Amino acid sequence: MEALRQYILSVVTAAMLCGIVTGLFPSGAGKQVVRLICGLFLAYTVLAPISRGELPDLTDFSLGIPEEAAQAAAVGENLARDSMAEIIKSETEAYILDKARSLQAEVTVEVSVNEENVPDSVTVSGAVSPYVRRQLQRIIESDLGIAKENQKWTG
Repeated sequence: MEALRQYILSVVTAAMLCGIVTGLFPSGAGKQVVRLICGLFLAYTVLAPISRGELPDLTDFSLGIPEEAAQAAAVGENLARDSMAEIIKSETEAYILDKARSLQAEVTVEVSVNEENVPDSVTVSGAVSPYVRRQLQRIIESDLGIAKENQKWTG
């Protein structure tokens, strides 16, 4: 990696030097010659180490790119899955709370999602009448697909 750093540093230094030298000359034929010489110098600086094979770290550097890209993609997929799970969880909880409010019930809701980000269980807390409980159980089961066995009621 040190060889790659040195290579980049030498190319940048050569470009800066060419820019300074070119800027010192006034317009005209002399400046055109200086620009030609600087261009050749810059081309030599860029191509000479590559043609001599003096960048052994470059192949080592490029060999790690696919693994790093795969790791970054996996991290991104996990973040997206976790974000989607949180959105589905909060939207499902909001839906149940809205249905409970329409039945004049004050409850708290905690939804769990499975690895496919599908709501699979719910815990409903709060004192509700048997009628409201049956109505909410039916709504949760029919609208959200969470079976009564996966509905926990407290309070």
